[in-house]
Amino acid sequence: MVDFLVLPGFILASLVIITSPGADTMLLLRYAIRDGRGAGFRALVGILAGLTVVTILLVSGVGLALASIAGALEVLTLIGAIVLLVLGITASINGIRLIRRSRIAPESPSNSLEKRASRARPLQAAFVTNATNPKVLVFYLAFFPQFLGSAASPTWQLILLGGVFLVVTVMWLVPLVYAANAMRRFFRTPSVAASLELVSAAVFILLAGILLTSGQVAPLSPS
Repeated sequence: MVDFLVLPGFILASLVIITSPGADTMLLLRYAIRDGRGAGFRALVGILAGLTVVTILLVSGVGLALASIAGALEVLTLIGAIVLLVLGITASINGIRLIRRSRIAPESPSNSLEKRASRARPLQAAFVTNATNPKVLVFYLAFFPQFLGSAASPTWQLILLGGVFLVVTVMWLVPLVYAANAMRRFFRTPSVAASLELVSAAVFILLAGILLTSGQVAPLSPS
């Protein structure tokens, strides 16, 4: 019913794609460094939830239908860019606040980030970033059908590929969460924390610009 022989090639290709930098990876690292391992894992759950939704759209045929509707991807692109811009502006504001605090107490650990941890929404942010990024959907539509192989049921083959892609994603992102969490002590000082926020802001705003100006899927990770 499904073709397992295509999996080695699919896994290898997926690793190349998943390990490439993207908005989701940056978001996960930012939350894990800023708010701790728990926030990083919540962001990971959000990423997986977003990819699951896209897989469902692919398998059900809704994704293909959506891509064929005139203007639908353009609207989704605009929404995705707005989400990234909001993340960028928010990170910029946080960075500026931390710079001001570092001038007052440059050597004291920053606990302002921990105070905001309860208000952080890593799962929701990661999910929305994924779900509103049209490049993720277009990537799935272009990439997955190449590995249908000799499967008797394309539907079940796509479900298999979607599941394997999620597993490979987890295998890559879980170590990143632990690595980011291990670096928290270094990033707790206001000056370094401010740098992290401003770099994150620049990345999110840059990705928003790329999303708005790019007319096709770039060879980068959808995450």
